[in-house]
Amino acid sequence: MIRINTKAQLFCVVVTLLVPASAATGAWTAPVVLSTSGQGWEAAAAIDANGNSVALWEERTTQDQLWSRSKSSAGDWGTVMEVSPALQTTSVFPAVRISAAGFATAVWSDANGVWTADRPPASNWNFPELLIPGVSSPIFVMNSQGAAAITWTVGGPSSSSTSVMAVVRPAGGSWTAQQVVASGAHVIADHAGIGENGAVIVTWETYSATCRKYGCSVTSFALHASRQNAGAVGWVDSGSMLGPDVAAHDARVAVDAAGGAMLVATNSSGAFASATEGNSGGAWSAFKTILNPEGITITSDLASDDAGQVTLVYEFIGFSTSQAFAVSGSISNNTWSSPVVLSGSDTNVGQVYFRVASGGLALAVWLNSSATPVVRVAIRSTPTGTWSSPVTVSGPGTEIGPEAAAVNSAGEAIVIYSGYNAASVHTEYATNYQP
Repeated sequence: MIRINTKAQLFCVVVTLLVPASAATGAWTAPVVLSTSGQGWEAAAAIDANGNSVALWEERTTQDQLWSRSKSSAGDWGTVMEVSPALQTTSVFPAVRISAAGFATAVWSDANGVWTADRPPASNWNFPELLIPGVSSPIFVMNSQGAAAITWTVGGPSSSSTSVMAVVRPAGGSWTAQQVVASGAHVIADHAGIGENGAVIVTWETYSATCRKYGCSVTSFALHASRQNAGAVGWVDSGSMLGPDVAAHDARVAVDAAGGAMLVATNSSGAFASATEGNSGGAWSAFKTILNPEGITITSDLASDDAGQVTLVYEFIGFSTSQAFAVSGSISNNTWSSPVVLSGSDTNVGQVYFRVASGGLALAVWLNSSATPVVRVAIRSTPTGTWSSPVTVSGPGTEIGPEAAAVNSAGEAIVIYSGYNAASVHTEYATNYQP
């Protein structure tokens, strides 16, 4: 049984009063079936500056494959295109990013390692490349110019040594050889961010592990952040920033266009705390408390627009309810607004997705399971503006759940959700937003 103290309950009641009025005036299209010939799973989505959308998913047929469809801003979804045949697993968890000009990159993994493929604007997908053999769980980031980075962890709690590794790609260039971000007895990658100037920051942690016959217990997390500026060689380690303790874990980082960075983590008292770094790197600021939910939270994501306006979205879990919250801050001075409820009157919220465009427009998506499950969204039209009231975007399907979302600075957006159709086929559905 989960117990939350009365302060946490009061926190939820007070913040609920801050729910904003509707700020979005556009419309969502009726959901369209994306996957049509098998079982669709694990979708990813992206949208470029002109409103052209791309969707990617795993299609489980006689042999699992990675498929894609594209949609122009004013057009319909095109035909299915194969990205990768005969995947050697059933859990590839694809990711796709797209530049402002429409250059798309997909990253996924199977039993052979991490794969990637590119799709130039108005073209087909290039043949996939096994980029990192023998690796899984990649963290992939890309900016609007097409510069990108992938980071991953080698080894685990039972290993005698571990490493955080990365490959990077300049806009229009090729992937580098594998680089060591950090190494030690026990290290693990948490998150990554990339700025428009190509600066990449990877958050990671050290920890202690005690392993016995039936598993390992891990403790004493200590938070680090390593940076590589565009054109630089090697990674600059911040040193231990928080911990070692049980809370300095799963830190998130956001980077603005000039390379300024915001890092958010949970401190030893359970509060969200933030630190900032300058455009070229250097010492991080002291941590500043953002808020203390005094209860159970799940962080959805942290993201920055080009100007350094940062948004943190998280889920708060109470006695019998859960809600989605957002809090906004600034990299320039590390100040934060009061949190607001994104999910309105929805009180059984989960599977929260969140995206911010380079211009500051933001999209939040979640599953509301209060009655019949539905996929709900809220939009923020300006970097520091109010969030719209939630609207339902899902249509057909049972056992539905959101899987992907994307938004551009013009306010155009895409949401992909999945569910079983009337024939019990697991199906991917897409809906688009036009402001």
